[in-house]
Amino acid sequence: MTIINNTIENSLENIANISSMMNIDELLVFSLNLENTETKVIRLDVPTKIVYINISIENFIESILHNEKNDFWKHNLNSLYILRDGDYLDLHVIFETINNRKVQVVRGSSQKSHVVSPIDSRLSCYMMILYNMNYQKFSENNAFNYMNKKRYLPTF
Repeated sequence: MTIINNTIENSLENIANISSMMNIDELLVFSLNLENTETKVIRLDVPTKIVYINISIENFIESILHNEKNDFWKHNLNSLYILRDGDYLDLHVIFETINNRKVQVVRGSSQKSHVVSPIDSRLSCYMMILYNMNYQKFSENNAFNYMNKKRYLPTF
C-alpha cells in the first residue's frame, strides 16, 4: 500500500505505452470511491491492455469480491487499487471477505533485510508508471516521507 498526497495526472494512453515498455501485458486499475458513484470502465488494448474501472466500494465488493463467477485472485495479479479519500481501516472493511473466504489485511512491509518481495516490486513499478517514470515527483508525493515514525515502526 502507498499513500499519495496529491492527484496523479497521467493519460491512459501514456500508462499503456510505459507499461508496454516495461513488458507489462495487462494492468487493471480499480479506482474505489467511498461515495456511491456510477461504475465507469475505460479500456485500451494497444500497446498494452489497460482497464480503468471507477467504481463505488459497495459495487466493488458486490461485483468483484463477492461474485463467485469472478476469479478475484487471478485478476489480482495484474491489479492496482486506488482508494479515494479512504484510509487503512477502510481496506480492512473492503477486503474482509473475498469469494466467501475471510481474509486479513496486515500492515507492514514484506521486505526481508535488503530483499524486496514481488508484490512490493510490482507496486513500485505501477507507481512509477502512474508518475510517468518521474521518480522525483513520485518521491515528493509519497506520504511516507512526511509520516511520524510512530506510524510505521513497530517500536520506537
